[in-house]
Amino acid sequence: MSTAPAGTSIHGLLEQGDEHAGKNDTKAAAAYYQAALKIAQQGFDPAMRGRLEAAATYVRHSAECYKDALRAIVRDRADPAGTDRLQHAVDMLVGERELFLQGPSAFYFPYLANRQFFEREEFDWVAALEAEAPAIKAELEAVLGEGADFQPYVEHDANRPQREFHDLHGDPSWTALYLWKDGQRVESNAGRFPRTMAALDRVPMTKIGAKTPAVLFSKLTPGAHIPPHRGMLNCRLIGHLPLIVPEGCWLRVGNETRGWNEGKLLIFDDSFEHEAKNDSSDTRIILIFDLWRPELSDGEKTGISAIFDTIDRFTTIPDA
Repeated sequence: MSTAPAGTSIHGLLEQGDEHAGKNDTKAAAAYYQAALKIAQQGFDPAMRGRLEAAATYVRHSAECYKDALRAIVRDRADPAGTDRLQHAVDMLVGERELFLQGPSAFYFPYLANRQFFEREEFDWVAALEAEAPAIKAELEAVLGEGADFQPYVEHDANRPQREFHDLHGDPSWTALYLWKDGQRVESNAGRFPRTMAALDRVPMTKIGAKTPAVLFSKLTPGAHIPPHRGMLNCRLIGHLPLIVPEGCWLRVGNETRGWNEGKLLIFDDSFEHEAKNDSSDTRIILIFDLWRPELSDGEKTGISAIFDTIDRFTTIPDA
């Protein structure tokens, strides 16, 4: 019967680990201890249990020291831009933050920043739109009082095969009232929101084939959950203007979750996996619209729209 070389047996690896630990060579010691612990998963002499437990404790302690050293780097270097990129990089390095990447369901535009949320202060039109939030909310409340025709957000198109979307077809818990839909004004609704429409004139909304712009009031009933999903393209951003938002409502985009604050925009890239929930006992309503990513040139915007004009003539891309 063959035996493992001393350097690869549990005993030999532990001996190597002890030797390096005695020299304060933490990196090497942890590597040998980890190798010993891996082999021990297949079985070991009970007499070695104490040494293996000590090795496991050493590995855990060295891992915590490693994390502490990395966290100290972040603590000592405040990010003047306030983006927390260094912090998030360390969080992902030590396995405390999951990595999410853009993943549009239909069209990927390359070389755009892999950012989940964009901050309000980055856009010069935000202040003017937020200043109109009370007037927009007043228009919404007036229409709600008169009877607003909210329809399920996920509807079946009679001219297309039905697609599945988390069993939400016709679900009244997530409904929409459109001001723009499939690139066209919905005149029957838009005429009831003159201040809202005028405020949106200042927003650099997209024009992408027959898909956008899209502007809608999105309503979630108490307890409603929009499951994780991705938008169709990454060359636009989504704006949320919260209008009626009880406490307990949230939006997760990739690895970051934010709440809505009435009158304060949230802007994000919906090509990341995202989900939302109304964890309150009251209805939540926000105004949703899409806008161009700020990195795009006018020529790129025109080209993207032309690409989608061609797509619309030849194939069907599901809404998202």
